[in-house]
Amino acid sequence: MEPEILTVTELAKLLGRTESSIRSAVQARPDWLPPYFKQGARLAWRLESVRKFLREYEEGEHKAPKVGRPRNAPPTLRKAG
Repeated sequence: MEPEILTVTELAKLLGRTESSIRSAVQARPDWLPPYFKQGARLAWRLESVRKFLREYEEGEHKAPKVGRPRNAPPTLRKAG
């Protein structure tokens, strides 16, 4: 039977990442990390929420917005003569 609540170790296995990368990501808040909650001092994820998040991420949701100034399209080149 699969656990309903995932720990860092279980989430790392599910996502194919290391436990260290998951713990670091909690601080950095990247777009690929599903939302978590705390059980006391432990980080936890609901399996159902993680699966839903991954489906949405695959469809293009949860992408971090691009930063920087908007760019203008380059002028078109004109043929001389």
